[in-house]
Amino acid sequence: MRIANVGRWVNRNLPIYSEMYRADRRYEVVVFVKAMDENARRERERVQARGAKAVFDANVNYYEIWGDYELPNTQPTEEQRAAAVEMTERADAVVADSSYIYDIVGKLNDRAVWIPDNVDLRLFRPARRRRSATPVRLVWSGRSAKARPLQLLQELADALHGFELLVVSDREPAELSGVRQALPTTFQPFDLRGYARILRTCDAIISPKRLVNGYELGHTEWKITLGMAAALPAVASPQRSYVEALGAGGGIVADSHEEWIAAFEKLRDPDVRCELGEQARATVEERYSTPVVARRYGEFLLSL
Repeated sequence: MRIANVGRWVNRNLPIYSEMYRADRRYEVVVFVKAMDENARRERERVQARGAKAVFDANVNYYEIWGDYELPNTQPTEEQRAAAVEMTERADAVVADSSYIYDIVGKLNDRAVWIPDNVDLRLFRPARRRRSATPVRLVWSGRSAKARPLQLLQELADALHGFELLVVSDREPAELSGVRQALPTTFQPFDLRGYARILRTCDAIISPKRLVNGYELGHTEWKITLGMAAALPAVASPQRSYVEALGAGGGIVADSHEEWIAAFEKLRDPDVRCELGEQARATVEERYSTPVVARRYGEFLLSL
């Protein structure tokens, strides 16, 4: 999701050879991806002492602890916060995966950059022929423990006649029993290649969120850009990464119930879906595709 495609691309296209870290080898740059525990911090000190640059890839907001943490295991501990701050301050450079996290780490390390998650357009691609018949098929994907925001659909049941929902997750979320009262809902287990195929059978991707803590605000746009790469219009809550992606074209930001209802009404029109879907694909090609993101990442590493 975060590094594998980037590593393969830079190996093919830039004067870089990257591999999974081996402690018995010497490197010029070592990237610590979400690695910040005591062992990682000790290894960072060791590689820096040997002359390598240490880069911390900060892709979860462990820096802030505030708000209402409704989802299990999402509230950082004080130990995690302190470890993230130490790793950020003492790394030679920091890569943030969202502009929200970049604003935080930029105050802790002068050499910080925002580089978003990448989307493999060879895998995530549009269907040959778009669906135009009803019902309009919405898709949501995420960890089952994070499905609670789907309860929004129960509150919008009257506006969802003519829609159906496909949920793709590690296991069937408990919330689906209530969601099914609002609209026909099916479940499919997640695997990356299977999800890419599923998206080509859908009409729009949705990502409602409850933006009530720093963890939620720090997320990237990846959850919607996979669908956007398949030329699906996206409807999403006003999380900053979503606003940035959809501001470039390809969907609708919705906050209030009235805004979500208006968004669903627009999606009833197949011409609107097609137009927004084409914009969505173009946005991913220009901003979030693997070659674009990997080049930025590789050139940043070369600058070190």
